[in-house]
Amino acid sequence: MNQELHVSVINDENELIIRQGKALDLHEPIQVELSGILDSPLRWLEKKLDLITQNLSHIEVDRNALTITLDVHEKDDFGEVIHGKLEYHPMFLLFGVNSGKYLTNVQMAQLFKMNRTAFENQSIAMQLVTDLQKFQAHVAKEIEKHNDNKGNVRDLRAQIVTSNLPDAFNLVMPVFKGTRKHTFEVEVYINPDDFTCTLVSPTANDLVEQMRDSEIDQVLKEIQALAPDIAIIEQ
Repeated sequence: MNQELHVSVINDENELIIRQGKALDLHEPIQVELSGILDSPLRWLEKKLDLITQNLSHIEVDRNALTITLDVHEKDDFGEVIHGKLEYHPMFLLFGVNSGKYLTNVQMAQLFKMNRTAFENQSIAMQLVTDLQKFQAHVAKEIEKHNDNKGNVRDLRAQIVTSNLPDAFNLVMPVFKGTRKHTFEVEVYINPDDFTCTLVSPTANDLVEQMRDSEIDQVLKEIQALAPDIAIIEQ
């Protein structure tokens, strides 16, 4: 049996909506947090600056964590927060430059073979592949040839290891996501005890240190030009 519902509307300005059946569940508002590359807060402001009140928003900068965070409408618990982070490029991480990560000579050869476009000179890449694939057998043969049976095999192995590969070669790749490619010199360091390899580059280390601040400073400069009334706080 249908029940009668009596409702009174006080004046013409009030609106009454009656829904039959099961209503949708009520949900609490949620805070929107977005994350991206370092300039994400800048890109957000470029599109939505007219929708915010600048003096109720602020930027937090953490140079140690390599982050820039935009807090929109700081007094609103549900104001949007946009995080930008300077992160290493996947290709730079893949090569493990200055990471201390060691690979076997065969693994290093495979890495070079599959990613030779990262080399300034691809013919050097393929020569390195050949040298690394034959590396262990070549070293063993040289040790056998030169061993004087005086117990200095390790020193002999170390000497042969360092003389069997190019002193250095150039890679071309971005260091951080969202940044341009750089050319930097690297060396293959090989542990003479087990023939594992890692890549070392003082030049790449210098690039990282320079770019940490320069990339952050450039984004902050553009934010200040676009939205001068947003406070910038360095942590």
